[in-house]
Amino acid sequence: MIGLKKRSMLLELFTLVTLWMFFWVFVTPHPVIAQEKVQVPVGTAVILKTNSTLTPEMLNIGDTVELSVVSDVVVDGKVVIKAGSNARGEITASKDRNIIGIAAQIGLAIRSVQGVDGSTIALSGAKMVEGKDKMVTSIGLSLICCILFALMKGGDATIPTGTQIEASVAATTIITIP
Repeated sequence: MIGLKKRSMLLELFTLVTLWMFFWVFVTPHPVIAQEKVQVPVGTAVILKTNSTLTPEMLNIGDTVELSVVSDVVVDGKVVIKAGSNARGEITASKDRNIIGIAAQIGLAIRSVQGVDGSTIALSGAKMVEGKDKMVTSIGLSLICCILFALMKGGDATIPTGTQIEASVAATTIITIP
C-alpha cells in the first residue's frame, strides 16, 4: 500500500509538471510570439546628419556615405527607427572648383536607413551644395584687364560634419517591433 501511494504521488507530480510546461510553452507569451508588426507609411520623416565632412576633392559620383539618425522615429507610439541608427547616402554630384571661375559642387542622395528590427528601409531625400560661381567675373576681367583673371577659381562646396538632412520613407515598410 505504501508503494502504491508513492506511485500515485509521483503520477500526480508528473501530471502537474506536464501541465505547467504545457501552460508555459503554449499560453505564456514569449518574445518571439509577442512581437508586433508596425506599418511605416510612405512620407514618414527621418532626420539624418552627416558623420563626416563631404567635399568634391574627397568623393566621386557613386561613392557611399555613412549618415546617422538624429532622433527616434515613432509610428503609432512605437519606435521604428532608433536615434543613432546607420543610414546610407550616395554622392550624386562631385565637381571640384576650377579656373575661369567654375564653382565646386557636391550632391548627396539619401538611400536607406536601418529599422529597429535590422531591416533596411528605403528613403528619399537629397542635399546639394554649390560654391559661388565667378565665371562671369573671371571672363569679364580677363577680357578687360588681364588674361591672368582667367585663372580665378570658383567657390568651394562643402557639406560639414553634423549637417542635418530631412529624408522621408520612400515605400511603405513593415517593421517587427521586438
